[in-house]
This record gives sequence, structure tokens and C-alpha cells, in this order.
Amino acid sequence: MKVLFTPYCGGAIAHVARLLPIADELAARGHATLFTTSLSKKAFIEAAGHAVHGGGHAEVNLNDEHDQGIGYFAKNRAAFMDWLSDELAAAAAFRPDVIVSSPSFFGPIASLKFGIPQVSVINAQWLPEFKGLLGLSRSGDSLRHRIERALGKPFFERRFSSSYLREIRSFYSELGIAPLPRDRRELNQRTAVLVPGSAEFEPVEHSTRKDLHYVGPLFWSGFERADFDRAALFGADSGRPLVYVSLGGSVYRRQSYEELIAALAARTDWDVLLTLGPNFSREGFPRDHPGFVVQAYTPGHKASAHADIVVTTGGHGTVMQALWHGKPVVALPHNIDQATIAARVEELGVGINLNPVGLRDFADRQRYFDRAISISWDRVVERTAQALDDRALHDNARRFAVNLTRLGDAKKTAADLVERYAGAAVSRRTSDR
Repeated sequence: MKVLFTPYCGGAIAHVARLLPIADELAARGHATLFTTSLSKKAFIEAAGHAVHGGGHAEVNLNDEHDQGIGYFAKNRAAFMDWLSDELAAAAAFRPDVIVSSPSFFGPIASLKFGIPQVSVINAQWLPEFKGLLGLSRSGDSLRHRIERALGKPFFERRFSSSYLREIRSFYSELGIAPLPRDRRELNQRTAVLVPGSAEFEPVEHSTRKDLHYVGPLFWSGFERADFDRAALFGADSGRPLVYVSLGGSVYRRQSYEELIAALAARTDWDVLLTLGPNFSREGFPRDHPGFVVQAYTPGHKASAHADIVVTTGGHGTVMQALWHGKPVVALPHNIDQATIAARVEELGVGINLNPVGLRDFADRQRYFDRAISISWDRVVERTAQALDDRALHDNARRFAVNLTRLGDAKKTAADLVERYAGAAVSRRTSDR
């Protein structure tokens, strides 16, 4: 079987990282794999052991710090077309049995063009079946949440159709893809869906879909090859709580990290581990000192196991690592998808959301990002201290971990489903001959 992986490659590597465990598992089963990716991610994927189609396409960043508005599509249309055309070219040359995407923002373009089945790894918040509201969540069963969903969903659908769907349809027309999606439901129902989490965390409304599956968090073992020795970092049995800070690729400004380091360094009663993420190297930042360590990279799964609390921007991978080990989360989301995750963390009582979405933010991504970077790091540290002392958060996180870990090995579940959808398509083609 041949499997083509087409992750979104703008900004950070989150969508690449969640497909790598599936690719590794399928390769171990003897299947051929090929990735499409941007030029900046090509070497990373090849170093992980998978082939890449061509030289890498142009990079677009839908969470660009300077422009998260709808105008980004028009300003960067050539880059978008290079990205989507690369996926079509790879499908035409490789002729895969199945395409695996994450998160399929624009729908299954190559699948529609060539009749190849597609399986998409998508967080439930992007699906029309999502119980809550994008950014806001409101996924509970209280009367207030039900009323807010009833009022908010029609507004969101109108906004999506009048802006984002219009841009998507224009891409389809230029690429010769048919039929054009008429709404968000059509855009997402042309692909099987693997949700990389749990129904408890990412609930959907009652749905008759048979191709929507919860597989659990997808953690890539390649990030965990480095050792994590808390005693070597902080000394044996320091007696201080470990605060693990991982902000991924959401922080673009060096000054912001310098201010964060100053705020954290004042907490001499904590052990602090700060991971810089992909936008900065370790050089040039203050030296480590007892109780305070800065690293360019940390094996996050291992660090979360040792941490007492995890501070993050609300990226799905880091939040799932924390909750897998029953650790509360302090989230400072910078974009709308992180906002949904952070809101859900707070709704479930397993963490704190420091940047909740308002109704205006629901339709103005740039405004929301600008507010995130205006929140002081002193405030983040203050709320982290409160969360460390909140026994209810710790108890809830431990209870949540029991349910989350019951999902088992997500990569094997996902690989089984990919094989199933590919096999069904092959069987149909054989019977048609």
C-alpha cells in the first residue's frame, strides 16, 4: 500500500508531528510513505525517515503574527497555490492508495481531483459537528451554554461562508477541483476523520457519521529520544514544584522571552524548565542557574510526566501531554484554535485560560492575537502560582488522565483505520474491473 501524507506546514511543525507516528507505524507494517511539505520542513521529515515529494512547496502561515485576517489569502495567493498544486502533483506522481492529511483546512483537494480516499486528522473544533463554538467552546450542557451555542453557531457559519469558504472555492476553481463545497459541512464530509483526542475533551453533537473516529492523542516518539533527568537538571530531591513552560512556535519576539525569563527567575521557590521552541536558539539567553533551566528543545512527554504544572499557549500536543500525565494546564492562547482548547481546559476544571475569547474575537483573529501578546508575563506567573495551590485542578487533571489513557495506542488505532479506508477503496476498484 502507498500512503501520501499532506500536512499543513505553516509556522510550527505540529501537524507534521501528529502525522509522523502514523507514518512510522504504517512504514513498520511494510507500506510505502511519501510526504508533501514546505521547504523549511523538508529536512526534518527526511531526517525522520520519510521521503518528501519534490523540493518543498512555499510556506504559508495562517497564524502569522502580523496578519491573521481574511486578507492574508489574497496577499499570499501565489504561495497558497504553490502549496495546493504540490499536493496535486504528488498525488499524480505517487498514485497513492490513500491520502492522510492534517488538518485538511481546504478539504480533500487531491482526493476529489483523482478519486483517492482521504483520511484527515482533525481536531473536532474544526468540524461542523463540534458541540461547542470555535474559540469560545461553550461545550457544556448548562442552559447558558446551550443558548450561547444556539446564538453563536449561525453567526459563525455566516462568517465562514462569506469569507473563508469564498476563498476556498476560488482555489478549487483555479485548480479545476469539482464539485465546489457549498458549506462547511460539505467541505469536511468528503473525508474520513480521525480526532486526535477524546470525546470528553472534544465532544461532537449527535451525528450519524460512520467515518468519524476518536483515536486519542498522537505523540511522536522521535521527540522523546533524548533523556530527561530531573535530578541532573535541578539536583536530587529539591523539594520544589517543577513548572514546565512550553510555548511552541507561538512566541515570535525575543523580547517577550526575555521578559518571561525575568518573571520566572524571580520564583526561587520553583524549579522552572523553559523550552524556547522552534523560533529561537539557546544562544544569547541568560545562563541556567540553580532552579532555572532554559532549553531549545525538551522531550515534552517526559517533562510533563515530572512536572507539577504545564504552562503553554494551548497547543493541542502540549495540552494532551500534560493531561495524559494528569498535570494541570495554564494556557495563554495566541490564536483561535488554541483558544478553543484553552477554553475546554477551563470548562473541564483541569486548568486555567488566561485569554478567553470574546464575541468580537470570534470574528477578528488579529485582534485576539494582539491581546494575547499584551498580557504580562508577571500575570502568567501569578496565575501559575494560584494553579499550583489549587487542589481541585490537580484532582480533576488526575481523573481526566485515567479516561484519556484508556484510549490506548493512538498510532496503531490510526494506522488500522488508514488501512481500512485504503483497503475498501482497493476492493471497490477491483470489483469494478
